[in-house]
Amino acid sequence: PVPDFQIRRLSTLRISGVTSKDRCYEGIENLSLFLILSIERTQALRLVRKMITVNASLFPSSITNSLIAVGNDGLQERDRMVRACIAIICELALQNPEVVALQGGLNTILKNVIDCHLSRINEALVTTVLHLINHPKTRQYVRADVELERILAPYTDFHYRHNPDTAEGQLKEDREAQFLASKMGIVAAFRSWAGIISLCKPGNSGIQSLIGALCIPNMEIRGGLLEVLYDIFRLPLPVVTEEFIEALLSVDPSRFQDCWRLSDGFVAAEAKTILPYRARSRPDLMDNYLALVLSAFINNGLLEGLVEVITSSDDHVSVRATILLGELLHMANTILPHSHSHHLHCLPTLMNMAASFDIMKEKRLRASAALNCLKCFHEMKKRGPKPYSLHLDHIIQKAISTHQNRDQYHVQKDIFILKDTEEALVMNLRDSQVLNHKENLEWNWNLIGTILKWPNVNLRNYKDEQLHRFVRRLLYFYKPSSKLYANLDLDYAKAKQLTAVGCQFTEFLLESEQDGQGYLEELVKDIVHWLNTSSGMKPERSLQNNGLLNTLSQHYFLFFGTLSCHPHGVKMLEKCNVFQCLLNFCSLKNQDHLLKLTISSLDYSRDGLARVILSKILTAATDSCRLYATKHLRVLLRANVEFFSNWGIELLVTQLHDKNKTISSEALDILDEACEDKANLHALIQMKPALSHLGDKGLLLLLRFLSIPKGFSYLNERGYVTKQMEKWQKEYNLKYVELIEEQFNEALTTYRKPVDGDNYVRRSNQRLQRPHVYLPVHLYGQLVHHKTGCHLLESQSIVTDLSYTVRSPMLDKWEGIKQLKAALWALGNIGSSNWGLNLLQDENVIPDIMALAQHCEVLSIRGTCVYVLGLIAKTKQGCDILKHHNWDAVRHSRRQPWPVVPDDMDQLCNELSSIPSTLSLNSESTGSRHNSESKSVPSSMFIMENDRFGSTSTSTFFLDITEETEQIFYDRPGPSKDKDRSLFPFFSSSRLVKNRILNSLTLPNKKHRNSSDLKGGKLTSSDSKSSLRRNRTVTEPSSNIDFPDGEEFNPVFRHYSQPKSKTASYEPLRSK
Repeated sequence: PVPDFQIRRLSTLRISGVTSKDRCYEGIENLSLFLILSIERTQALRLVRKMITVNASLFPSSITNSLIAVGNDGLQERDRMVRACIAIICELALQNPEVVALQGGLNTILKNVIDCHLSRINEALVTTVLHLINHPKTRQYVRADVELERILAPYTDFHYRHNPDTAEGQLKEDREAQFLASKMGIVAAFRSWAGIISLCKPGNSGIQSLIGALCIPNMEIRGGLLEVLYDIFRLPLPVVTEEFIEALLSVDPSRFQDCWRLSDGFVAAEAKTILPYRARSRPDLMDNYLALVLSAFINNGLLEGLVEVITSSDDHVSVRATILLGELLHMANTILPHSHSHHLHCLPTLMNMAASFDIMKEKRLRASAALNCLKCFHEMKKRGPKPYSLHLDHIIQKAISTHQNRDQYHVQKDIFILKDTEEALVMNLRDSQVLNHKENLEWNWNLIGTILKWPNVNLRNYKDEQLHRFVRRLLYFYKPSSKLYANLDLDYAKAKQLTAVGCQFTEFLLESEQDGQGYLEELVKDIVHWLNTSSGMKPERSLQNNGLLNTLSQHYFLFFGTLSCHPHGVKMLEKCNVFQCLLNFCSLKNQDHLLKLTISSLDYSRDGLARVILSKILTAATDSCRLYATKHLRVLLRANVEFFSNWGIELLVTQLHDKNKTISSEALDILDEACEDKANLHALIQMKPALSHLGDKGLLLLLRFLSIPKGFSYLNERGYVTKQMEKWQKEYNLKYVELIEEQFNEALTTYRKPVDGDNYVRRSNQRLQRPHVYLPVHLYGQLVHHKTGCHLLESQSIVTDLSYTVRSPMLDKWEGIKQLKAALWALGNIGSSNWGLNLLQDENVIPDIMALAQHCEVLSIRGTCVYVLGLIAKTKQGCDILKHHNWDAVRHSRRQPWPVVPDDMDQLCNELSSIPSTLSLNSESTGSRHNSESKSVPSSMFIMENDRFGSTSTSTFFLDITEETEQIFYDRPGPSKDKDRSLFPFFSSSRLVKNRILNSLTLPNKKHRNSSDLKGGKLTSSDSKSSLRRNRTVTEPSSNIDFPDGEEFNPVFRHYSQPKSKTASYEPLRSK
């Protein structure tokens, strides 16, 4: 055995510190990493780490060799120290890359990428190499076209064998493990600017190798590559099946998710997924990132490769490839500019295969089937996400009826054509089977729902005994005491239909006035009695132990919600003591699920007891209930509940002072989203809330006050603006870089932000589906929304100082790189409005930013420039400036109904071209209608893309034009004549797309009639609307854009939405 003094000696050396080579070698004599004693080896590794911390530049190559030896052969020798040694090699590579590279350490790191199946470790290994590639000083140690491309080998080399000694019987298992590890490494590489630029450079790049492998008929390789692509684009992976519809349903955003259960996130979680983010002008930087990656793959032939996979693969592979093709075409149509619409040629290629008899029959049939499948996919995307639960559907339908003066509540369309006659009513009462027998579930519930919604039919107008008998039987079925409806399971096939009819039944009784009051009162009192008897202080009497979680009894709260939407219904609820009953539950324990149902069901559009109940739960309930009630305020905000600014903002401000930090943080996040609407921002300023106790996030919310003159005056009078200008110049501009890059880390990697008071870097294996990175608030970005703020920036020469930093960057040190990033983000925020854009134009700094984006040696700076140019292109003026320098931009809103086709884009551009956008700071107007991005153009989605990421050809950016109208998801479906409209060219009536299809099919040219041509010399209605639209300005957009016949859009739901030390943690799209 090794004497104990050797262990103590190593420990003493580590604790005392190692400051010279002599003392290093003093410990090396007895430092053998292959010693049997694990305690001594542990002390030796600790000493090695201490040596790196004290002075990595003096780290001896002999110890490096020992570490590398364990890293290379440790897995085969089953050495338990192999991961520790690899971690130390990565740490040393960041501090002293020369000693690691010269001893072959990078080769060891990349070799272990294919051996590692844990995403967090795999990610750290890959990003160590990417960190070196990012900077020109360390890039020399990584061999171009060799090192990073090694992670692609399992997919691109069919004879690849990672370990030559692998037995034949284990080859399949070993290959699957290599696919998994390689996939993790490839995805991690595409999460970094260094990785993207390295793998997508011109010539024989890694991306071309991946796409080329798709064209080789190997089902194992194809299936693995499809999973890689789904991961890269953050798309949900369909189930493995040969049935397209089954696979399509598995990726439907409206499909039920476990976190939507009553016992979990319930309606608050569902709404956060289904309902779109309220921001109209704030950019989602993830759109920029995805657009860049998508453009790179499309330019390298991905769509053509997918067509080959679809037409020549096994059914389960073909199904996945078809869905991926549809997802990418949808994404491209949304976030890529029209000038990059060459991807539309993909589907004419598929049509050629489906229509040609010169190819094999099997391939032709597969192509034809793929077209039908893409049509189904198109319809799903066109429809958009729909509420799954009746509770969320109830909230949305109520908002629709409020804003559009329509009071309708239905789940499915009527399938019966009814005649408004008494004879027809009697006949349908008979056909509904309600009067014929008491087998409730055998009744014709479609017909029952139709009768209840029949115009002018109620107990007041019809005194017929059969109708009363019909009502009594329905009443008996729905009463809790009958234990019929209430005892049905939630997963019963007709559960939603029965509940929807029950809500219609309560409205029917309500409309019958006094003739139906008795029935309605009997039903409501029976429900109240059931609530009182099924709940109590003891846990065994709580409602969740009486079937609330699993039966339709939880839907009785929807009956209350339906009544609370009507003034007479509110009176009925008061008369039956429903509100008092619910108020009593607020003070009871073990009733969390009941309070969730209460919060999610009541209507809050009118001032009354419903808001009192909500307010009491927000302040007096348990922590979990208060948190859920706070989250429900986000649901009401996104659903655009009427007059939310008058009462909802006040409730959120109250929650900022909750003793639970999670609740106050949630309220702060919701307020940040709410302030995207000027009415909410004005209401918040009027309340003058205290935000200093909320840290940096509270500061950022307070900065939003500066975006309007009223808030600017309020803060300026207290000297706040002057103090903030000083702080941002000294430190906050740098902290802004850390903030935004930490958001990228959380969105793109396994990194998770440490909790309060914990500096430990957390990582998670949970994969986020399509995360969002909305641009944080910046002081300069808020000031440029009005002339006074711009004058302040101009008087302090802010733009001049920032421009100097951009023109004279110090890229040798990480501090200089961070300073440059801070200057770029500041300039981008200033250029996000027309007022600020004029300041950038005066300084002529935009060409310098473009030069950095294309030629900067530090690759992460290129990525920052891409985002900054994206902010500049938020306005039409900025977009035009970029276009002048050959950078293209998307010119449609994030909320424009999908699909977006070129004709509509051109029309929108023509409308905007006549609008002056250049403003002068000498203008007398302080509230320019063209200036604020919330009134002109919203979140921009941008991306830099050269033809092969190395040429000097045109780069692309994306611009969104703001829509100052109601939410898109409140619009009802348009006329049926748009049902054939599609993103895909063969479904579209666009003239441009038609020409492309005809040319691709080599058919005779046909002259297409211009949709604006006059018929018989008369102006059509669509032409008339078009002429009226030309007078609309940028600040007065229309949410319902009219199009020529056959080209209408259906509105859809759209949901979108640092470690400071130099460690091996992943840093996406950035590098120090």
